[in-house]
Amino acid sequence: MKLGYDPNSKCVKCFQRSNYLYYCEHCNGTLCADCVVTEKTECTYCQICSHISVGNRCELCGRTNELPVSKKIKRCPNCTSTSIKDINKKASSLTSEFYGAIESINFGLDTIKGFADKYSKIVIDAKQLRRDRFGLYPIIEHGLFRLSNDFFETTQRATELLDKVCQHIYYETKSLNLKVGIPISQLITADKIIKTIRTHARSYTNLIEDFLEKPRNDLLEIQGKIAELKNYSFLFDESSERFEPNSYELKIAAYPNVKIQFANENRRKTGTLFITNKKLYFIPQFHFIFRFYGKTREIELSSIRDVETKSRVLFGNQIIMNLSQRKKIKIKGSNAVLKQLNDLFTNLFVESENFYTNDIYSIEEFSSHLKYYNLQEKIERRIKDLKEIPFSRTSIQPTVQKTGYPPKPFPRETEEIRSLRIELNAAKDTLREIIKAFNDRTISPEVYFSRREKTQKRILTLKEELTEAQKSHVGVERLNELLDYYTRTQTNQYSVR
Repeated sequence: MKLGYDPNSKCVKCFQRSNYLYYCEHCNGTLCADCVVTEKTECTYCQICSHISVGNRCELCGRTNELPVSKKIKRCPNCTSTSIKDINKKASSLTSEFYGAIESINFGLDTIKGFADKYSKIVIDAKQLRRDRFGLYPIIEHGLFRLSNDFFETTQRATELLDKVCQHIYYETKSLNLKVGIPISQLITADKIIKTIRTHARSYTNLIEDFLEKPRNDLLEIQGKIAELKNYSFLFDESSERFEPNSYELKIAAYPNVKIQFANENRRKTGTLFITNKKLYFIPQFHFIFRFYGKTREIELSSIRDVETKSRVLFGNQIIMNLSQRKKIKIKGSNAVLKQLNDLFTNLFVESENFYTNDIYSIEEFSSHLKYYNLQEKIERRIKDLKEIPFSRTSIQPTVQKTGYPPKPFPRETEEIRSLRIELNAAKDTLREIIKAFNDRTISPEVYFSRREKTQKRILTLKEELTEAQKSHVGVERLNELLDYYTRTQTNQYSVR
C-alpha cells in the first residue's frame, strides 16, 4: 500500500514539507530526516544466527558474541521513543498489523486450550495411580469434577463475551478502508484504530485469564497431590520384590529414611515405612557391613490403640503408637514427615472423613478432554468476518440501464441493520450451543429449558426488529435512488439542448 497525495505532509518538529518522512508509532507524529535523532549504540554481532544484540550474549541463540559492531538507533525528538518507521513501510505494513490485531483474539483461545491440555494430562496421571490401587486424596476426584463444571461455565462466559468484543471491534473496523491508498492524516487515524482493536482483543484474553485464575490454582493443588502420589508409587515399585499388599488393601503412602524403634527393642532401625489402609510395612535399609536386609515387619492398623506426638529437648520430636499397655512403637524423622504421619494416622482411624478414596475406580468415568470446540469454531468465524470488513468497500455507483428504466436500489445496510444482524447471529449460535450442551448432558434440564426459552424469545424479537429496519431502509433507499435518477436524467436533457 502506498500513501496517497496529502498537502499536509509536514514534519511536526520543523513544520516543513518533505517527500521523505518518518512516522513515530508512539506519539503518531511525522518527522523529516533532519529532525529524527540518530544515536549510535555499541552492540555485538552473532556469527551463528547473524543477529545484532545489545550486550555480550546473543538474544536469539544465547551464544557469547565476540565481534563488536555499532548500530544506529532512530529516536523521536518529541517523545524520545525508538518506535520510528519509514512512513511508506508503515503504510505497507498496515494490513499485516490489522491482521495481527484481529488474530490477537486467538490468545484467549490459547489460554483455554492450555488449561484443557493440563487438565487432560492430570486426569490421565490420576487414572493410572488409581489403577495401581492408590487410594489417598479423594480431593482429586472432587476437584476434577468441580473443575470440569467451572470450565464449562468459563467457555459459556467467553462465548457471550466474544460477541460483545467483536461488536466493539466491528464499530472500529467499519471506518477503516485498507483497499486504496491513504493520505498521512488517515494513516494516523488507521494506526489508532488498529491499536484500539488490539486493545479490545487483549482485554478479551485478560478477562479469560481472570476467569481461569481460581480453576488454575485448584488445578495446581491437585497436581501437587498427584506428584506426591507418584513419589509414593516409585517407592512402592522399588520394594515390590520384598512385599506386595494384598488385593483388598489400598496403597496410601511411603516415607523413606524413617527411624523406628519396635516394642521390646532398644535400638532404632532406619528404613522405609509403607502404609496401606489395613497395615503398616517397614523394610530396613541395606546394611553395608553385613550385606543383608532386615526382615520386613507388618503391623495391623486395627492393633494400634492411639497415636500421640511427643517433643523432647534431647531426643527431638517423635510419634508414639500404643499397641497395648506396654507395647509401643516409636517413629522418628524430619518435622515435615512427622506432621504428615500425624495427620495421616488421625484421618485413617476416622473413615467418615474420607481421607482416602473408597471407590478408587470412580475416576474411570471422567473424560480427559474438556470441550471447547464450539468456542473455537465461533472465534474462527468471527476472525474471518472481521478481516474482510476493511476490504469489502467498493466505489461502484448505480448506473442507468440501457432500457431507460430507473435502476434497482443499491444493496447497502445501515449501522442499525448490521448491529441487529450481528446480534441475531450471536443469539442463534447461543441457542445451538445450549441444545448441544443439553445433548451432551453437561447442563441440567431446568437450566436448559430456561435458557432455551429466553434465547428463543430474544431471536423472535431481533427478527421482528430486523424486518422493520429493512423495510424502512428499503423505502428510504428507493426514494433516494429515484430522486437521483430523475435529477441526472433532467440534467442530461438540458445539456443536450
